[in-house]
Amino acid sequence: MHLKSFAFYIALLRKDFVAYCSERLAELGVTYGQLFILIYISKRRECSPKDICEFLKLDAGQMNRTLSKLIENDCITQRKSTKDKRANIVSLTEKGSNIVEISHSLFYQWDEKVLAGMDETSRQTLLECMQSITLHQNYTMEEKKHEQAE
Repeated sequence: MHLKSFAFYIALLRKDFVAYCSERLAELGVTYGQLFILIYISKRRECSPKDICEFLKLDAGQMNRTLSKLIENDCITQRKSTKDKRANIVSLTEKGSNIVEISHSLFYQWDEKVLAGMDETSRQTLLECMQSITLHQNYTMEEKKHEQAE
């Protein structure tokens, strides 16, 4: 029997997750891509568009268009940095914060749907493995970033 790769299963799950989230996010007036920008901002309280680009691996043009839509939809505010007048700082509005809170519940609902056939021990083992992979991947990416900077 030929086994599929880990990446194959991740891709299938991601496709299902994006479809699940997109339906519900449309009701809130945001897209799947916009949501992760809101989540990133929520974890930092405020940040620069450059920080978001680097972390989410987005190009500046795409970021500016997305931020404009989020400002227009009253999900974020943007102001000039007090340290560098050329730089902008973005932060969540109350509406943006509410969307992030709703997304947490949405993520847990999807987890329940997808993991419904697994017992609690198997779920915990899977989550621990995924966390380990993610932590290792993030560490490796940070290491490469520092090497490139030197």
